[in-house]
Amino acid sequence: VIWLRYRYRYKQQEKKTMKKKIFFISPVQTATPENFTACGKYVEKLEKEGCKVHWHIRATDQNDPIGINICDANLRKIREADEIHIWYLKESSGIHFDIGAVYMLTRILGFKKKIVFVNKNDFADDIGEHKGKSFARVLDFLDKNT
Repeated sequence: VIWLRYRYRYKQQEKKTMKKKIFFISPVQTATPENFTACGKYVEKLEKEGCKVHWHIRATDQNDPIGINICDANLRKIREADEIHIWYLKESSGIHFDIGAVYMLTRILGFKKKIVFVNKNDFADDIGEHKGKSFARVLDFLDKNT
């Protein structure tokens, strides 16, 4: 019985010292220099807070003539992450692919992950414009319900 108490304390301490793992999704090919700068500052902020951030631009090997290895590597890291943070840019096809992967993992396969849309104000008008079904409203739902 005593060992259970120590095990519980160890697990509680382990939770306190464990870094939160965040997968950060951002535009690559369609990103402007301003997007890269803003995303870089956001990642730096998370890391200063003690989070371990996988930003695919710097952490995933981008030397892939087709892109399939990039997709595979990113999906593995998305699955391993505690949270998914997304800098959404609707012109980016890669973001839509990654959001589809996140949707499959969380909504269909039941992985518990917090999803954060970092620049939600940039597409808030799209959310408000549509009263019915829309991709922007799906993103809003994911942001509020994970």
